[in-house]
This record gives sequence, C-alpha cells and structure tokens, in this order.
Amino acid sequence: MSHRAFTMLEVLVVTLLAGMLFAMILPRISVTPKRIVVENALSGMRQAFSETASRSRATGRAIRLTLDPDTSILAVTLLSDSLSREWCPSPSGSKEQSETPAFIAVKENYELSKELEWQLEDKVYDSEGKICFSFFPDGQAGGPILAFTVKKRKFRLILDNITARPNIEELE
Repeated sequence: MSHRAFTMLEVLVVTLLAGMLFAMILPRISVTPKRIVVENALSGMRQAFSETASRSRATGRAIRLTLDPDTSILAVTLLSDSLSREWCPSPSGSKEQSETPAFIAVKENYELSKELEWQLEDKVYDSEGKICFSFFPDGQAGGPILAFTVKKRKFRLILDNITARPNIEELE
C-alpha cells in the first residue's frame, strides 16, 4: 500500500482558496459593527431632540438645548424669555406634578456618542458663542445646521423649524 501525501501545489491551491474566501468575508464582518455604532449615534441624537420637543409641548415652556462639541453633551435649560406665547398647564395638583407629565423623561443633559466628530463653522454659534437649539410649546423650533462625521461617514443635522423634528441626512 502506498501512503498518499499532499503535494506542495495542492497545499498552495487550498491556501489560496482559503485566503480568497477570508478576504471576501472579512469586510462584511467588519462593516456590521461600524453600522451599529453609526445607528446608535444617530438614534441618541434623534432621541434628545424628540424628547426635548415633546417636553416643551407638554409643559408649555420653551426649552433650549446647548451643545458642547468637546464632550458631545446637550445641556437642557428652560427659557425664561420666550418668543412664543406660553401655555400653562391647569393648576390642578401640585406644582411638581404639573411641571412635567410622568411619561416624558426629565433630563438635565443628553450625552451623545463619543464617536461624533463635529465640523463646526463660525455661523453655527450664537451671539454668546454657544451652539443652541430652541424648542417652543407651539411645536416650533430653531437652531443651526450642523455637520458631523461618525466612523468616516458624513452627516448633516437640520432641525425642522415647524415640526421640531431632527432631519439627519448622509452626505456623499
């Protein structure tokens, strides 16, 4: 009986096929986590804007989100001087209960993803040198258009002035 062994050519062909298969599979495996990171970053941003708009409508108070681009934190503050006529909830119950309904999260700030890289121009800053978004009880909102990247994908954030919805568009 003869003992059969693999020739050098057979080993090279199998190694080449395995390498080609690995080269085709690796990009698909590495893209999935990137996509998840991008979607989580965008979702967190949408949540911050949507909750703040809802809180403004529910409480009848104008609210401002101020972005700190270094830490990617949106700080929430109530506006004392409002450009719109503010609706006040009915005085039933205590002041604490009528301030914010229980179904809306009351947060002092929103921590956005650390993966966000802001591309800021001078025109996004207000007269105080801050990046601010304002939400009003009548559903309107205002703020600058911001450009940012997440995992080398470029996006633009536009806050709809009438509906206060954050529209995030991918560029290129």
